[in-house]
Amino acid sequence: MKKIIFCFIALILLASVVRAEDLLFQGSIVFNWDEITQEERDEDIRQMQKNIFGETLPEKKIKMEEFKVKYKDYLKDKDYKKHYMAAAAGYKEYKEYNISAMYFKRMNSLYMYGLQKKDEPRTIYYYDAMGNLRYVDNIKGMYPDFPYFAEQYRRSGTLAGISYFTSRETQYIFKGNGDFKGVWNQHKFYNKKGKVIMQRSNY
Repeated sequence: MKKIIFCFIALILLASVVRAEDLLFQGSIVFNWDEITQEERDEDIRQMQKNIFGETLPEKKIKMEEFKVKYKDYLKDKDYKKHYMAAAAGYKEYKEYNISAMYFKRMNSLYMYGLQKKDEPRTIYYYDAMGNLRYVDNIKGMYPDFPYFAEQYRRSGTLAGISYFTSRETQYIFKGNGDFKGVWNQHKFYNKKGKVIMQRSNY
């Protein structure tokens, strides 16, 4: 009798594992823009726009005065020399921040770095080499899980663009007015026609 009960429980557990695997498989996203039709790509773009914007666009402009008040403590990076050097040295973390670095490809010169406070991960501040704030990313959605999106504002308060992250490998990029700009998949950047127009060395 014990053997029968044990086998029955084992079958239930096995069935649960199979169902979970099926669910995981069904939930996976396959990127195949170079294989589908233009109509399918257009529908994909519309769906992404709907997921991000709904029926209305986000605020296109934050008044400069409001922007300066909201981010008054971040307009200047007081420790920019240390952060710049840490970014240039390839650090991913420095004290209470996550750090990212942006380079001019041809000159291999660091022109901007990003700071993300570990205890406030939904905001990223981007500074030039002199520690002046240039952009702010406001992250919304299921971050750090996918999907999530980031609204990027310039120091002037204008909406520079929005990135929609469906996975680590895939990000749909939209302009500040909501128009589609392109989609990154791993190393390749595709335009709305499914053509590769740019590549990057890492992601």
